[in-house]
Amino acid sequence: MEKRLIGKLGEKLACKWYTDRKYKLLDINYRTRLGEIDIIAMKKKEIVFIEVKTRKNANFYEAKEAVTFSKQTKIKAAAAQYLAENDFEDFNVRFDVAEVYHPENNPVINIIENAFE
Repeated sequence: MEKRLIGKLGEKLACKWYTDRKYKLLDINYRTRLGEIDIIAMKKKEIVFIEVKTRKNANFYEAKEAVTFSKQTKIKAAAAQYLAENDFEDFNVRFDVAEVYHPENNPVINIIENAFE
């Protein structure tokens, strides 16, 4: 399966994981000149910015290792812009990483809450 399609499948699985736990999805693939956020979700007074990393397997390295300091900085900048645009300044904010392995069959999802600040 093509890499891009595997990534989209991983995002769909992560969205389902969050909606199954009563999170409301606010945005998917939010883009700004500062960066991109894969999923933005909300539950009560908390906004969660989610970076999804999908891999066919974990043979070489864990998916979360791809969320470098530079990537985190871009996500945080895009998140700040999203919060300002949507009047969510009074909400608690959390940054999660959703690792998705084997998305084509028998997927495994590992959610790392508060992966970075």
